[in-house]
Amino acid sequence: MKESVKIGDWSLAYIPNKQVKSENVVLTTPSEVKVGGYPTIRASVPGNYELDFMREGLLDDVYVGANSVKTQAFENLHFYYFTEFDYEVKSDKDAFLVFGGIDTVAEIYLDGKKLAFVENMFHEHRFSLKDVKAGKHTLLVHILPVTIYARQFEIPAMCFGLKYNHDGIMVRKAGSMFGWDIMPRLVSAGLWKPVTIEYLPKARLCDPFTYTASFWDNRHDTAWTVTTMKLVTEEDFIQDYTIVLKGACGDSKFEKEFRPFCSSVKIEFPIHYPKLWWPKNYGEPNLYDVEATLYYKGVECDKVNYRFGVRTIWMKRTSRSGDDGDFSFYINGKRIYVLGTNWVPTDAFPSRHDEYTLRDIEMVNELGCNMIRCWGGNVYPSDVLYDYCDEHGIMIWQDFSIACGHYPDEERLCALVKEEVKHVVKEKRNHPALVVWAGDNECDVFVVPGWESAHTDDEKPAMLNPNLNKLTREVVMREVRNHDATRPYLPSSPYLDDMAYRYGLPAEDHLWGPRDFFKTDFYGKADCHFASEIGYHGSPSPESIKKFILAENLPKTSIRDICDKPDWLVHAAGMETCVEGNPYAYRLPLMISQVERLFGSASADLDTFARQSQISQAEAFKYFIECFRVMKWRRTGILWWNLIDGWPQVSDAVVDWYGCKKLAYSYIKRSQTPFCMMCDEPIDGMLDLVATNDLQIPVSATYTVTDLMSDEIVYTGDVTLEANGIARIAKLPDKKNAFYLIRWKSELGEGKNHFACSAKEGWDYEAHIACLKKAGFYDEFEGF
Repeated sequence: MKESVKIGDWSLAYIPNKQVKSENVVLTTPSEVKVGGYPTIRASVPGNYELDFMREGLLDDVYVGANSVKTQAFENLHFYYFTEFDYEVKSDKDAFLVFGGIDTVAEIYLDGKKLAFVENMFHEHRFSLKDVKAGKHTLLVHILPVTIYARQFEIPAMCFGLKYNHDGIMVRKAGSMFGWDIMPRLVSAGLWKPVTIEYLPKARLCDPFTYTASFWDNRHDTAWTVTTMKLVTEEDFIQDYTIVLKGACGDSKFEKEFRPFCSSVKIEFPIHYPKLWWPKNYGEPNLYDVEATLYYKGVECDKVNYRFGVRTIWMKRTSRSGDDGDFSFYINGKRIYVLGTNWVPTDAFPSRHDEYTLRDIEMVNELGCNMIRCWGGNVYPSDVLYDYCDEHGIMIWQDFSIACGHYPDEERLCALVKEEVKHVVKEKRNHPALVVWAGDNECDVFVVPGWESAHTDDEKPAMLNPNLNKLTREVVMREVRNHDATRPYLPSSPYLDDMAYRYGLPAEDHLWGPRDFFKTDFYGKADCHFASEIGYHGSPSPESIKKFILAENLPKTSIRDICDKPDWLVHAAGMETCVEGNPYAYRLPLMISQVERLFGSASADLDTFARQSQISQAEAFKYFIECFRVMKWRRTGILWWNLIDGWPQVSDAVVDWYGCKKLAYSYIKRSQTPFCMMCDEPIDGMLDLVATNDLQIPVSATYTVTDLMSDEIVYTGDVTLEANGIARIAKLPDKKNAFYLIRWKSELGEGKNHFACSAKEGWDYEAHIACLKKAGFYDEFEGF
């Protein structure tokens, strides 16, 4: 029975840091801003200041050309968001002023008095209005320039981040906003989530959490379920309250009445013949609608509604990879084969993320993914994403927002992270789609020089052992343990425990490597069981490129003309407009060399080059997925990098920011069909034709393999594959330049896939295009 009133009609003033310091500017009310005559514009809340600056003509579109670099001139600004609002006191309610998200370091003033100082953009900030009188009030939020604020903190010599993120490890702001190899440097500031007055009953239920503790006798006919919550009351005797908990999923229902004796409530009860939540390919993602009602002496006080799924989650993980190693997820006792992708910022501005969330997650679903990994350089996704994944059986791997650095363990930072983790865990833990928490992204491997090579114990510096990381081994882990011990916790991804640190070869890994060519032993003979990152460059379409690259910077005589152009460098992850000193300047030459490796040369014509590059990327993603699927259970899953860009750029994404799909999108969709036929790599001049089935029913199919180079049918047959099974069903000749089109029919419908021979020797571009047209794949190019 929560009520929320949005606070709107905001204005934004801005002042350079030197002026604030030299003039000793202290602003606490809107009237002080007006008297001072400081530049002021209308502000959007939720929003980011750059969007307001662009609207007012103070900044050119940062998604075009090299304009994003211009925002670096604003990194010294203090921002003052201010407004007036009417406040109504309700005698039967407790009222709170709630900031959904402040980016990042801010002083908050209510009626000229300092209410709070905050410095974490990742969670809400909530303040009681108990002593505030009804009527009109002023609110001012002073957001400090975060890059300047961060300078005051000493970063120990052995702690570090990426070049553009080094100071950023000291503040709780999304790392990607300082610039990353997938995002521009838009350090930003703003009230990026709504500001509201929230009214709650004086007697109320808080933080309800329902989870499946176990199945009786390891069968699924009875689920033992636990519900916890906090009862808030001003009454003397809690025993005068009653809680009624009801839940329903179709015709499966439960009801439990409970008389509490403590404010911390724990209710245990069985659900007989429950409807289970299953991930995609393994069953239905059933959800229970739950209603918890609080009564005081028989009179209803409060009611909260939420959803949960009956399911258990277990991770089987060994320290290192190998024939006796493993990295597997088990849902309801069943081993799950994982096909999925990494979830990165949907936009460079966090206030706009949910404008694109549904568009993007629907593509994840269409591609047949049953897991996404929410990457640790981002903000935490909203319930728009989580609810969709609950409803569609898409498992979520959630990194905490710590990435690519060696973070210090100083007291202030640990306290900020601890509070953040508590907020995030309590917010997300009711979602059955959430199956694993990870402490960070790649921090274990960032503190280990040459970690990818096997070394003896004596060669590894003991002081660099990532298991000494206080943030992920103590702070984060303990908060997860306190608030949600129902899911596995990985301290890092990849996680190097003591054994993996000493001897290498972790069971779960990020496979990047040289990226010079996709069919190398680095990928094909990777030891890991589970790849949680792996990707390959692909050019956006010409139609999209022309939206963000100025006409004068398009290639003229050679595609390598783009390699030193400011527009191109900035949209290939450069935070600077030059090559020298730019750690990401390699990305454009890399994309071109990948095309040259596959086709012998890269066309100077943008349309042709973009097709070449998209073929290279599509074949790479297809190969990565299929080389994992043909080794099913020796390899247990793959999360490729990544679905879609967070702004216009050259990248590994298979859909650009405008929503234009690259060729890899359709290749991935075919390679990830639950029942699929594919070829393994050749051995002794022969290819194994492999059928794999991730469904929980047997599948029978008839199939035909045709070489489109000669139009010769080289094999026909039929196969019946058991549920969740895999079989090598035929051998095909590894003919030079053959392009095999594999078609099948089953009770599920028709399907097709392909295998192009001789990739290592290189392909003739025109001949390959001709095969794509015969196969019906050519029309899958978009934006040409």
